[in-house]
Amino acid sequence: MCPIILAFLLYVASSNAGETSELPRGHMEPFGGHRPADVPILETTTIPDPWTFWEDYVEPGVPLILRGAARESPAFELWTEEYLKEHYGDLEIRLEGKNEATSRIPVGAMGLGRDTIESFVDHYQETDAYVISQLPEPMYPEISVLRCMSCGNMGGRIVEADLWMSSGESVSIMHKDAFNQINCLMQGTKRWKMVHGSYEEFIHPAWEPEREIGGRSSIDVTKVDLIAYPNITKIRWSDFTLNPGDCLFLPNGYYHQVTSHGSTNLAVSLLFSRISTFEDDDCDPVDQPHIPLSEMFVLWSWPGHGVMSMGNLDVWDVQSTYAKIAQSNSVLTKERFLEEILVLFPERVTDTYVQDLLKAWDVIDPKGEGQITLDEILALDTATMVRHTLQMDLVEQSNTLEFEYFYIDGEDIRDLLFDLLDNFGNVQKEQFIVAYTTHPEYSGTEEFALEVWNKLKTADPNLATREEIEANIEEALENWRAKRIFDLTPANDTSGQSLLWQDEDKVADALQKARETKSKDEL
Repeated sequence: MCPIILAFLLYVASSNAGETSELPRGHMEPFGGHRPADVPILETTTIPDPWTFWEDYVEPGVPLILRGAARESPAFELWTEEYLKEHYGDLEIRLEGKNEATSRIPVGAMGLGRDTIESFVDHYQETDAYVISQLPEPMYPEISVLRCMSCGNMGGRIVEADLWMSSGESVSIMHKDAFNQINCLMQGTKRWKMVHGSYEEFIHPAWEPEREIGGRSSIDVTKVDLIAYPNITKIRWSDFTLNPGDCLFLPNGYYHQVTSHGSTNLAVSLLFSRISTFEDDDCDPVDQPHIPLSEMFVLWSWPGHGVMSMGNLDVWDVQSTYAKIAQSNSVLTKERFLEEILVLFPERVTDTYVQDLLKAWDVIDPKGEGQITLDEILALDTATMVRHTLQMDLVEQSNTLEFEYFYIDGEDIRDLLFDLLDNFGNVQKEQFIVAYTTHPEYSGTEEFALEVWNKLKTADPNLATREEIEANIEEALENWRAKRIFDLTPANDTSGQSLLWQDEDKVADALQKARETKSKDEL
């Protein structure tokens, strides 16, 4: 070979090698490739008493692996596929896709993101569906609340119980949760990668409204781009696997990413409040027992049908916030209440929603005095706070049977219809239904596709002309438009502000500004 050519090839090879060697360790590898896991998580095979659990783990926010603790629940032995179908088959569950970052919401027997247990068990081995749902209340008797948290205000402030089930290979994002939780694995294995909250500044948090207590990282956990997200290399992390029968205490605010394995992966988690002190009034100092979940109070329990309450507000936190305001200002006024909610949820601002809030206020101010004192706030019982919170109508859309109106943008449906018109001249009914239910970016249900089609008012029940679509498209998409709320961005998020409104004129001014912001966003 010519010496000049050989020298050139050697130069190119050495240059490429230099570029490769400069890439950070773990670049485009799964999270953790940047350095070995070197933060151990404590383990025990003995379930601690409530006082030890509080002092050593809950209060300081220290995770704890409880090996074998899930075996205390009858569900560990009972919950086979056949048993679940026979005893709980008609109960409803909420669905997501296995890859939290990229999967579409699956369609189940009850609609978009909603299935029955029987239908799910019959199909989950062949689908991308993953149950991430409230645990239906009829299943409570077969879940044990471990003795470490079955009393006092840990057991007394269980916010919700959740069910997780898949055929394995589900991948979560890197995120943190708002509540403390004990997550117990009945079947399969789960690999946990965890990062202490002190590394939050290096986790490259994704933007979320300031009101959010949880959070998530911007990274793709399956292949971390360390050029785009260089601070990841500064993070020390933990790595461990839960096996069938194991539980994990996960403190609120602890970042984690979970990958599930096994042909059946089944877990239950109990979420409890972010308490600052432990009140042990009803705890047995000698032998605190495990207690069936059915014998405990669960703030947001769910019967297994209808609108879920997954992710609803912790009413004890809401009550505490009201008390702090009253303590600083002598009373909580109706106007200040409106301010707190409307600033927290600017995307909800409408005249109708203000009326909902006024009805919610009436629940905690039944005398109609326009203000409540600190003593009156502290005297509100949990049932009253639940009614008050429900009246505020802050239900997560995916908890409802109308989720499809929120998940699929009406403008996308409009574009779909006109794309079909441009390609074929007219639109056939079956052609539209297939396109809507198999769209590569979303997959709606036939029921909602038929709603659109029937409102197009076609002369031929199986064919729509351009003239008919143009004349009736607005009416056909009415529910999508009515249900849609604008997306919050850093520019229009007011949830971290406090306007300290004092009178209804100021409330009206703020509402007008919020409406203007909403109108600009919609444009």
